[in-house]
Amino acid sequence: PQFYNVLKGTMSLVGYRPERQFFIDQIVQKAPEYKLLHRVKPGITSWGQVKFGYADNVEQMVERLKYDLLYIENISLATDIKILFYTFIIILQGRGK
Repeated sequence: PQFYNVLKGTMSLVGYRPERQFFIDQIVQKAPEYKLLHRVKPGITSWGQVKFGYADNVEQMVERLKYDLLYIENISLATDIKILFYTFIIILQGRGK
């Protein structure tokens, strides 16, 4: 379904990993800068996903947010290619969730 959303244009290959509204409400309370993520489309993979990994709870989601904000500050085709490359390596190594 996510690749379909990329084809529809509602998602990107690289962006931030979208969270459910239940978690977003909690994240925004702890880190209001989360709203800055909405400047870009959500993605199938993200710098936060590559550098931090899967987040099991709100505290980890807030920690991963730092990487996603860094991505937004440095967004470029080269950065996207780098993230896709690292994502591919993580998948090949079986480290992704």
